[in-house]
Amino acid sequence: MKLIRKATLALFVALIATGAMAQTAKFGHVHSSYVMSKMPEYKKAMKQLTVLDSTYNLELEKLAVEINKKVDEYNRDTISPQVIKETKAEEIQGLQIRAQQFQQRIEQDMQQQQAILFSPVRDKLLNAINAIAKEKELIYVFDISGGNPLYVSEKSVDLVPVLFERFGITFNAAEYKELGL
Repeated sequence: MKLIRKATLALFVALIATGAMAQTAKFGHVHSSYVMSKMPEYKKAMKQLTVLDSTYNLELEKLAVEINKKVDEYNRDTISPQVIKETKAEEIQGLQIRAQQFQQRIEQDMQQQQAILFSPVRDKLLNAINAIAKEKELIYVFDISGGNPLYVSEKSVDLVPVLFERFGITFNAAEYKELGL
């Protein structure tokens, strides 16, 4: 009988301790992609990527014009011997392969540049989230950028306004509310 009382008492103490911990546990949430899109560093990085993309697209257009010109010449040429036509066809194929390879290199470079440019922005945001979470003694911060959560308690600390204040960005509550948060 004493063993049952001790077990019951231990279980009761454990439940009370767990309940007390649950009362003090605090959670937070953040829409990191929204915050990042409003950061000046993000906007600067996007401008740099846009300029690079435009430069690449201009070069691709020049290559496409060159290919189209060669194709038109090939199609209009009805009097050249077969050997010359085959040589021109090979030249066109070579240009097309070169254009495809250039496109692949562009995509790789754009991905690398994106990683280089956005890495410091992500780091700044993560460091700020970590600092705020420690200040507010949060045990978890959930990123809800991937979609709206099924439920967010009013007790969950929304870090978005705090981050805007920390970064010196004007917080537009109405725009933020349109996201459904």
